[in-house]
Amino acid sequence: MVILNIIVVEAVLLHYLFGGTLIGLGMVVCGSCPGTVFVQVGSGIVYSLFTCLGGILGTYFYYAFVHERISQEKFLPSSLVLRRLCDVLPIPSTVCHVIFGLIFLGIAIGLEFAVPWKSDLNPDLLSKGTVNPDDATGHFLGLAAWPPSACGAGVGLLQLFFMYFLEKSLGASSAFTVFAAQVCRIKIIGQAIPSLNSFTYGLKNYVALLFALGAIGGSAISAGLSKTIPLGPENGTNILNSILGGFILLLGARCAGGCTSGQGISGTTHLLIGSFITTASIFGGGIIFAFSYSLSNSEWLFQNL
Repeated sequence: MVILNIIVVEAVLLHYLFGGTLIGLGMVVCGSCPGTVFVQVGSGIVYSLFTCLGGILGTYFYYAFVHERISQEKFLPSSLVLRRLCDVLPIPSTVCHVIFGLIFLGIAIGLEFAVPWKSDLNPDLLSKGTVNPDDATGHFLGLAAWPPSACGAGVGLLQLFFMYFLEKSLGASSAFTVFAAQVCRIKIIGQAIPSLNSFTYGLKNYVALLFALGAIGGSAISAGLSKTIPLGPENGTNILNSILGGFILLLGARCAGGCTSGQGISGTTHLLIGSFITTASIFGGGIIFAFSYSLSNSEWLFQNL
């Protein structure tokens, strides 16, 4: 029994590690993530449309060739990687959440002092857009960039909205799955990829699409008010890398059960051990791949992002 539990834990851990690493690789290749790509579409980055195309293809590949095999594996709910930190630490759940919340808040404040957010902004974007609130259309709505602290707080409030009113967690990669599943309304396709049928209908599925459309629309409005739209084809990578990166992104997100938003934001909010593993794999894999690429190629894959 002990040996069986070890095998199950290793299988679950492999999904998180492999899926997270694929997401990291995909982010480096296409310069985006499953959530950021919607913002890039709204900002007028042409090649982000090809990233979306690659993401849809990656989603089809996963559900056509990978999902059925993974779904046959039986994962025990008691597996360590499927539990929360507050379930394994000898402290109350509320205290655990407060402690980790303060830790993350402290890291954010420390990073702001070490690397002020305005120092990391794209000079071309600043020269093109409006950064002075007195000159901006609608004041803060016309800024070329918002403070990360304000954006992070907004994402946190959005997470609360999703949890309390929609009874689901925030996640961007699910929008690709729901969009891809719409072809399953055609009976012959639904029979060919039965694992996608459950994403075809239902309010929670439609909400995922609305979230993606809202991100595109919000980005377009923000870019329009700040006079930074369109960013144009000179921003981003090329068509091949966009499609390939999008494919790897969504394949990894489906293998890991979430992306930088589903696992990185929602999962860590719930203090899920598997989400911490996935998030570490995303950035660890991405950093290693990016560093390795920079050693062999002096020209970066994407520009001005």
